[in-house]
Amino acid sequence: MQNNYQENLEALEVFLQICKIPHASKHTEALKEWIIQYAQKSGADVKWDNAGNIHCVKGKPKLCLQGHYDMVYVSKNAHFSVIPEFITENHQSYLCAKDSSLGADNGVAVACMLLALRDCKNIECLFTNDEEIGMVGANHITLNLQAESMLNCDSEEIDEVVCGCAGGYDLEGEITLSLLEIPQNCVFYKLESKGFVGGHSGIMIHKNIPNAIIEGAKLAKDLVNSGALIVKFSGGEKRNSIPVGVDFCVAIPQEKLQDCEKILKNTTQFNAQITESYPYYFDAKLLLEAILSLKNGALVMREDMPILSSNIGILNQSVQKDTIIFNLIAMGRGNVESLMLEHLEQEKIKLGNLGFSVKVQDYYSPWEKEENILVQKVWEIYQTQRKNPCLKEIHAGLECGILKQKYPKINFVSIGPTILNPHSTQERLEMESFVQFDRILKEILKRFDAI
Repeated sequence: MQNNYQENLEALEVFLQICKIPHASKHTEALKEWIIQYAQKSGADVKWDNAGNIHCVKGKPKLCLQGHYDMVYVSKNAHFSVIPEFITENHQSYLCAKDSSLGADNGVAVACMLLALRDCKNIECLFTNDEEIGMVGANHITLNLQAESMLNCDSEEIDEVVCGCAGGYDLEGEITLSLLEIPQNCVFYKLESKGFVGGHSGIMIHKNIPNAIIEGAKLAKDLVNSGALIVKFSGGEKRNSIPVGVDFCVAIPQEKLQDCEKILKNTTQFNAQITESYPYYFDAKLLLEAILSLKNGALVMREDMPILSSNIGILNQSVQKDTIIFNLIAMGRGNVESLMLEHLEQEKIKLGNLGFSVKVQDYYSPWEKEENILVQKVWEIYQTQRKNPCLKEIHAGLECGILKQKYPKINFVSIGPTILNPHSTQERLEMESFVQFDRILKEILKRFDAI
């Protein structure tokens, strides 16, 4: 099956090359240079801006293809290593990566766009940078676009034609706590999360996937209530993924050891091991109250889709002299801006009342549902290519909303192959959907006189 796809789907070969090039968000320079060289060899006029966005043009384009070239890299291996491998489940072929996220989001789009640049005579391509860490490229774009229509290729379900998406923001809270001297005769335990699967904090937020930071805070609170002292606490991988990894340490006075070890024995989500001693602890009450009082998950649903959600994604700590500083990041999403803003204000007040300094980073408005000639043309093609296509909004961030504000005269729509569990080590690209996406994209290019 693998050889069959590699022989008949040229975009797969290009994507496998991309997997070899480091391109985690904030570390995309190598792939940027590779894309520029590929586009120039294809005869495109290539420009780029200070945000790392790459703009490529051939001929007189009516359609611009758009995708981002950074990826959410999730792995226990800090050194970039994406090793693709094919698997078969229930007679379906998938491409995943060994012990890491795959980067099909949005590497498959990049592969198809590069082939379009090579093969088309009238085409425009916009490769945006650092989408996964706050739509950085789209927010800071300074390029002049030509086409009247833009096809975003970052959706993750083959049967969906997307005409609207969620807005979002990062709510950051910081608190400084005093370090206190550890009492004598304590036993120290290190706790590490296990069995959490994580996932995309937008399209998977309604699936009730356990959040490791929240579950860790629940366990820590139970231990504190039984007499334990918290020594350290941190967790999370990426701001826009449901956290998998959490580790924290506790000091347990001898007289409280029996009660606390009973709690540790009963936990199924954390490994507990005796560890080295620490000279300090901190009063964790405010930190734990913040984690457990912030709203998390799908907060408002419309039929079967979330239209308001929040995900605690990152908890960092740093020690400075006799204090410990915690930085908590919750990413909010909303398809209705008024709901999103109301929720944001409530959470800001909540953190402020607990003594946190609060700031909002990377706010972007929703892409409100759009009906235009581009949507109509793409929808017509989908109806001939797919049995059960649907026209819908999604609860995930696409760059369409930001780009629409910057280029209000351009029409937008978004499509893509089926990608399961993005932003996690369980990420999988459904190969048959990749074949279908490649076929549909070529039909769209023909309709817009690109080929």
